[in-house]
Amino acid sequence: MKILRSVIFILISTILIFLLLTKWNYDNASAFDTIASILSITTGFTITALSIIATSPFSSLLYKLEDEKDNSRTLLHTLVAEFKNSMYLFISTITLILVHKFFLFSQNTLFDLNSCPISLFTISKSIIWYLTTLSIISFVRLFSKFSQFVVKSAAPKHK
Repeated sequence: MKILRSVIFILISTILIFLLLTKWNYDNASAFDTIASILSITTGFTITALSIIATSPFSSLLYKLEDEKDNSRTLLHTLVAEFKNSMYLFISTITLILVHKFFLFSQNTLFDLNSCPISLFTISKSIIWYLTTLSIISFVRLFSKFSQFVVKSAAPKHK
């Protein structure tokens, strides 16, 4: 099942990047400053949420519970790993935006793909949009998990 999910993810990613390189290749790089600002805010939220989890008494309970999908890890390890992976994604996207902005990529055509000219500029722009899409999905998932964490940590303790 894990291999199938990976294959499906790679397939969808390839199709999305192809579409961003060709049909959805608009002059929209001006939005990258706004995206970088939003991702900076999501990075701050993620750090704050992780700090809240770290100081919560509920985290000790998560540390005691084994993850059903991976019995070598606890639920706390799994939760922290998701936050960490999202942080890496956010920071990678912001870094690529900065590289795109300050290192002017050549707009000379490298090759044509489906009658669309492809350049380093187009490739970097498409990858930024792809990572931005992944970042938004990741943030929504993190927010949902954090909301569940808050509710469960506030639930009355039954003895």
